Amino acid sequence: MESPPKYKVEYYSTSIHEDDRDMSLNIRRNGKVFYIQISPSNFIDSPGMSERYLEYLAVLRSGEEVLGDIYESDVFEWLVTPFEPYLVELAPPPQDRKHIQITLQQHLFPYFFIFELDIQNEMLCPRRIFSKSPPYRPSFCLFDDEFLDDLEEWTHLYDPAGIILSFKDPEDALFKEPRRVVIDGGQAECFYKPCHSTTEAIRELKSYKAIAAAGLCDDVDLCRVHGVVMDDQDFILGILLTYVDCADCPLSARVLPQDPDDPPPEVRTKWIQQLDTTLSSLHKAGIVWGDAKSENVLIDKSGNAWITDFGGGYTEGWVDRELAETIEGDVMGMAKIHTLLFPSDTVP
Repeated sequence: MESPPKYKVEYYSTSIHEDDRDMSLNIRRNGKVFYIQISPSNFIDSPGMSERYLEYLAVLRSGEEVLGDIYESDVFEWLVTPFEPYLVELAPPPQDRKHIQITLQQHLFPYFFIFELDIQNEMLCPRRIFSKSPPYRPSFCLFDDEFLDDLEEWTHLYDPAGIILSFKDPEDALFKEPRRVVIDGGQAECFYKPCHSTTEAIRELKSYKAIAAAGLCDDVDLCRVHGVVMDDQDFILGILLTYVDCADCPLSARVLPQDPDDPPPEVRTKWIQQLDTTLSSLHKAGIVWGDAKSENVLIDKSGNAWITDFGGGYTEGWVDRELAETIEGDVMGMAKIHTLLFPSDTVP
């Protein structure tokens, strides 16, 4: 057996209600997913472990990496350890690790196993639950027929089975969330943005349609839509956008406020000029950025600044709630980006 076996805690969920002490945990290993459900109702004659569980539950509910002397990693280790033999047995590594090819269909709808965690006489006892349906599905976003018909007029609908996950290390496709994917038989590389809200997805797609109609992608650094991913039940899974190679580092991670020379002033000036030009072009075309903040600015490998994320909303500290999704809100957010880049300047 691997010691310990490689896996990734993909998601966990706890209730906000104090009297609901159930928890769920999703673990991905070698392309397969383990759904683990935990409830104190399944604890028998185990006061010590029950108390420990409640302490660990408090850590996860806090959202903090550490609470008191308990780290989040301690909680996951305690929960996952009794399942390790099942991880090894049910999700063995592929024989050929150098030529792994995983489709988006395989990632979003993986082979799965459901378990519950019982505690009996202070012993943690995994119990497998057999089900043909997973407890979660990747998306509940649906578009009406009129919007779908319009969508097909200006972009494409893609089957997730024809989209290949792309990682520098092929084995990462078995564990990590997809960001870069390949479509059209390897002809195009895209950023995969999952859809979790129908309202946000519709707003974003309408913005990208307007961007395309105005021809802005030819003049400034803005992503374009390559297509929309839809499953066989007509649920919208995600949007395929221009892939910006930025090493997953937004503007907020590129600037050191305490060091005005990292990056140097001339680079910061280039970025703010690019952002000002792009935002001005958007506003002239009647397009609102929406959630204007440094996390939604990407710096590509050539050192150019891209405005991204047209899903709307606002982020506290960047745009006032009453100005969300307005040109005035964009201006407010841009002024704060300017302050981030040039903290000694006074922006009117």
